[in-house]
Amino acid sequence: MTVAPDKPDPNGIDQMLDELAALPVPDPSGDLVARVLADAELHLLAPGGRVAVTPWWQQIVRGIGGWGAVSGLFAATATGFVIGLGAVGDTGVDAFWTLGYDEAYYDTDLGLDAFGWALEEG
Repeated sequence: MTVAPDKPDPNGIDQMLDELAALPVPDPSGDLVARVLADAELHLLAPGGRVAVTPWWQQIVRGIGGWGAVSGLFAATATGFVIGLGAVGDTGVDAFWTLGYDEAYYDTDLGLDAFGWALEEG
């Protein structure tokens, strides 16, 4: 039977899998078992030992993705904060920029103005 090269032969695949399943599985060598057991002993605690407790902040840093991820989050937060402060200047909200000063204290001597306000006043 001729099969097109772009279409797999389903009977041939089943036959190949049956042949692979019938092959005997070799036992691991004694050397391999000894190396696996020696590696496992390295990961065991010493008798009477305790697991070292990792500080909570190291667990958080590791959970986030390491110091690179923390620095990226810090940069994004700082950038968002700066962009957010710059956006308030165009809304006309002067209570934010006067930082709680009353109208009696608000004059040009304070120097608390945004670029947009300086353009509006002339």
